[in-house]
Amino acid sequence: METGALTFALISLAGSLAYVAVVVVLHFLPTGYDLVHNAVSDYGVGQYAPLFRVSLWAGSIAVLALAIGLTLDPGAPPLLTRGLVFLGLVAACRIGESLFPTTVEGQKLTRTGAMHYLFAILTFGFTYAAISDLTPDLVKLYPWHAHRGTLDWLSGAMLVGLILVLATLLPRLRHVFGLCERFFLAVTYIWLVAVAWLLAVRAG
Repeated sequence: METGALTFALISLAGSLAYVAVVVVLHFLPTGYDLVHNAVSDYGVGQYAPLFRVSLWAGSIAVLALAIGLTLDPGAPPLLTRGLVFLGLVAACRIGESLFPTTVEGQKLTRTGAMHYLFAILTFGFTYAAISDLTPDLVKLYPWHAHRGTLDWLSGAMLVGLILVLATLLPRLRHVFGLCERFFLAVTYIWLVAVAWLLAVRAG
């Protein structure tokens, strides 16, 4: 048993599930935001902003813990350092997002909102880079190899989600940005949970 890797795998699982749980709860609260139109970051503005920040911190802990766990016990051969660094950068950018609330769609862009957009763009980019880098190597190792089809599909779906997010930045498609962003985030967190769970299986 690799105790260190198991500990970080469980921390990552808890963090990802906490992120998802808080975001789901936010969708049922009277925020006034629409899941099709509004970005998830909009929950960081208004009465429930503290709860949204908790979700970002949980997500940051989850990604950082997964990077550490995969470094400690990925199997052989070791994973690309680049992919693990990208995971660490996702964690850092999530914290950055929590420190700078976004500018809600339709309002005048503020300096704080611009900083949030910068960190959000970096988060999306580093997330794509990490998952696309790590998936091909993970699926060669036990126990991820048994779930190659699922992990490869999730990696591909994440790319589709990212393309949709970029497309909906266009004014004509902006009204469905929230839906496409949520698809990207859902696929991403399914991947994170699956990889953390399989790391726990391996380390345990």
